[in-house]
Amino acid sequence: MRRPGIIAAVLLGTVVIAGCGAQGVASPTPQTMVGTGNTLPTTTFPIVPAFHKKGDTKKGSTVFASAGCGGCHTLSAAKSTGTVGPDLDALKANYQAVTAQVTNGGGVMPAFKKQLSTQQIADVAAYVVTSTGGKAP
Repeated sequence: MRRPGIIAAVLLGTVVIAGCGAQGVASPTPQTMVGTGNTLPTTTFPIVPAFHKKGDTKKGSTVFASAGCGGCHTLSAAKSTGTVGPDLDALKANYQAVTAQVTNGGGVMPAFKKQLSTQQIADVAAYVVTSTGGKAP
């Protein structure tokens, strides 16, 4: 008659042991991405010194070429087809986002604040924003 009690105790022990440590186990949950992935949230970009300057699009074209931006980015106006960074034509980023990204970098993009002057960053941002129909300051 002691067998049902022993069986119940073994089953209960098995359940308790199987549950130990389960709180640290997580199953991967897929994240759903809506859109093309070519959007930058404007609210997460800081105001950098270049944001307060007026950029010159003609000079920005020269900066875009000399800084090697086209090696990573697609931009029709520059006849560039880079695929490492976002497609700037599709992105249509705003001026605040571009000045911050060029200044500070992010992701695989390096910061250019040591290679480019504040005015050059403003110029290339104006060029990108104007060329893509993005939002000017």
